[in-house]
Amino acid sequence: MVKGKEKAYLWYLTTRSETDKIEYKRLVAIVKRETRKIKRQCWETFVWRIEHDLHGRQINAYKIIKNLNN
Repeated sequence: MVKGKEKAYLWYLTTRSETDKIEYKRLVAIVKRETRKIKRQCWETFVWRIEHDLHGRQINAYKIIKNLNN
């Protein structure tokens, strides 16, 4: 995805056409959307692991919480 966005940007810089600019902006929006989705999924997994560790082995949960405070 990101490589396609970079390629579209370089193509827009060489042509300076409005259609290439629109295509580049479209790809930027897609990359942002996917990045936010992936970050949200990682955060949910992270929080799930903390919750799971609080009910199970609490050593890992306390390490994570300690690192968050620093």
